[in-house]
Amino acid sequence: MKYTILHISDIHKSSEVDYDSLLQSLKRDLDSYTSNEGILKPSFIVVSGDLIQGAYTDQEIADQYMEVEAFLDKICNLYLDNNRKRCIIVPGNHDVNRRITGLSVTPSTKSYVECCKEYFSQSTKLRWSWKERTFYEIYDVVTYKRRFELFVSFYNHFYAGIRTYPADSDKEAYVYTDDEYSVTFCGLNSCYNLDHLCDTGNIAEEALNSVGAELNSSYNKGYLNIAVWHHHYYGKPLETNYMDRAILTDLLVNDVHIGLFGHQHQIQVAEEYSDMLLAKNEQTQKLLLISSGTLFGTKKELAFGIHRQYNVIEIDQHNGFANIDINIREDKNPNPNNKIPHWAMKALPNAINKIHCQVHLKKLSENQILLEIDRQCKKSGDYKKACEAIKQLQEETHISYDKLFKMYLKEIKDYDYVYKNIKEIKTVEDAILKIVAAMQLNDDVKKQELLADPQLQNFEDDNVKTLLQTLK
Repeated sequence: MKYTILHISDIHKSSEVDYDSLLQSLKRDLDSYTSNEGILKPSFIVVSGDLIQGAYTDQEIADQYMEVEAFLDKICNLYLDNNRKRCIIVPGNHDVNRRITGLSVTPSTKSYVECCKEYFSQSTKLRWSWKERTFYEIYDVVTYKRRFELFVSFYNHFYAGIRTYPADSDKEAYVYTDDEYSVTFCGLNSCYNLDHLCDTGNIAEEALNSVGAELNSSYNKGYLNIAVWHHHYYGKPLETNYMDRAILTDLLVNDVHIGLFGHQHQIQVAEEYSDMLLAKNEQTQKLLLISSGTLFGTKKELAFGIHRQYNVIEIDQHNGFANIDINIREDKNPNPNNKIPHWAMKALPNAINKIHCQVHLKKLSENQILLEIDRQCKKSGDYKKACEAIKQLQEETHISYDKLFKMYLKEIKDYDYVYKNIKEIKTVEDAILKIVAAMQLNDDVKKQELLADPQLQNFEDDNVKTLLQTLK
């Protein structure tokens, strides 16, 4: 099964530009890589935080969200035919309302020594201001928890009942499982305890606990688990705006295969994290980590020599493994403040200009796969999808499941599909299915093909003979 993920991050649109030029550039690039590079049109969109530039008034923030919602609406139409279920969004540090956090803190009345002791014991209510060289304390926790209120309002309005953001934006995560592509996305907030005085990224352990059972269930079905958050997990000696890499072990424990994130405004692709203690089935479990650059940031966000970037991730998923190809799309316009990105494939030092890797999934037995196909078929009523899954299984195992395939085929009303999938007429059942399909299509060419088929003429079955007479 093949599909593609559009991974964008850190949109950072400045007030001097508009989204129309960005949208047009993405449309041109989509046409280019689907027509010339053999890449499938994306089936999913991942937005890994920093949707807006941020501001210090609620009205400015709300206006920015209104603009980005209109943009996301258009790219969902462009890539997903407006199937917003398949658009995964998480917040970033620029999505935090810093006016709210400013209202919820006050200078600490404790002694400097007491504050130091609490601060370095990782007290969640103390903050240090380098500007004022003083400790602050979060005194109004209720107000502090409202710092994602405008993001949540945007999120719920965008999805319009399809899904809602978790009630506790700090300590709850969400998952979206797509049974058609056997993939589960987990949306995490890496801004736990982040505010105007603390820029350190963090994912609450409670957030992973809130979705652990769903991730494990998805893993046990052989699905691919993809976690999405905002912050990167390393930094320079004097930086604090990244998260503790210990969270990566927590992600591995919760059966996550791939992590998609942003924040650093520069693509870092296909680094793998593993912990030998977490080996499963003699196979060391690894977490594939893929970050995206800034999609529309200007010189303010871009380090010297770095361009706007985003990822197009191709996935070829099988039983027990998935092949991953990462295509880096880069703005070739030399002006970092340009209003019209010129996207093209980033040149890489290999023959395919892609980064290729593989992740290991739980390998299911043939019986487990068949049971899952049947479960999904009964749930959705999509018999054609079940037939395609059986065909893929037969191709991979070289074992025939013809009886089950025909059982599903009988329920399909797309008679052209039925006709084409009876490759060889060996049984009475084959003959009847193919003749009935030709009759339903009322296709003279297909009728003549069947009347001239020597296999059919040799059948002694009365039903087959009667149907052939009807064809004439």
